[in-house]
Amino acid sequence: MKTSRSLVYLIALAPAALIGSWGCSKSETTKAQDVVQDVKTTAKDVAADVKTAAVDTWDSIKDFTFEKRSDFSAGVGRMADSLDAKIADVRATVSTLPDAAAKDKNAAIKEYDEARADLKVKLADLGNATADGWSDAKAKVAASWAKVQAAYTKATS
Repeated sequence: MKTSRSLVYLIALAPAALIGSWGCSKSETTKAQDVVQDVKTTAKDVAADVKTAAVDTWDSIKDFTFEKRSDFSAGVGRMADSLDAKIADVRATVSTLPDAAAKDKNAAIKEYDEARADLKVKLADLGNATADGWSDAKAKVAASWAKVQAAYTKATS
């Protein structure tokens, strides 16, 4: 009885084994695995970028406490760096504008640069803040960030 049952299993599994061996060659399987790995890596990178973008908003960091000061500073820094990259694009297009528009755009960019420099100072002060001075230092960063955003909006409009 065991022999006939084993024979039935062998007969049932043999076609599956043959079909499985008819698939891709080893090199094709390796290529497919590489593609899958590339897709997984890209998906992880995109997920990390989305997570960072979601975290890097004022609303997500504005209530950080003194204990999360490094996360707060890093978040503001990343948000400011993002605006810096966009302003660089604006700078590149100024030369293509008519003189009057270029003059206005350069003035707006200068205002942005001044606001950004002030934010940099406020972030440095924030790094030196104690637990008692945290609220005041964070409020100064918030005001400076608002100026940077306003200057950015003006420069990009």
